[in-house]
Amino acid sequence: MKININVTNRYGYDIAIYPYNNGALPNKEAGQVVSKLEGSGELTVGTGESGVIDVPGMGGMVVMFLGKQKLDSYHEKFCEQQDDFDQCEQMALIRYKTTELYWRFPTSDESPSLEISINDLGTVCCNKTSVGSIRQVSIPELFIPPAFSADPFAEQSEEEPQPN
Repeated sequence: MKININVTNRYGYDIAIYPYNNGALPNKEAGQVVSKLEGSGELTVGTGESGVIDVPGMGGMVVMFLGKQKLDSYHEKFCEQQDDFDQCEQMALIRYKTTELYWRFPTSDESPSLEISINDLGTVCCNKTSVGSIRQVSIPELFIPPAFSADPFAEQSEEEPQPN
């Protein structure tokens, strides 16, 4: 299964869209340039793969098609009736700067699509999806476990065992 990301560029600069698959470094030659001011292009992403939309001056946006994986903390766990979002089997995650979008959609023979446009200020706008729905979520960029000490020279408390 694959998803299609349709990109319209209204920004004053060309943007690049390219695959970032199987752990390979991004290869802009394998992608395409979307011309400034009304150019359009399409990025196709397979299950377990990612794609990048590079907006000059703003940075890269990654689209990850994670298949049947779920972000469990963003679903109604204890409700009597699940909503349509919870019942969709497939998942894509879109990350740009400090904003994440969680797109869930049903499995189908047709490739789901998402229409994205970059406006004249370089802002990425998600216009519509062919199927499913999108929720904005917040995923931390860096996680520090509670047992981690940021100061390696901090004195250990008397309760902690001393190294031998």
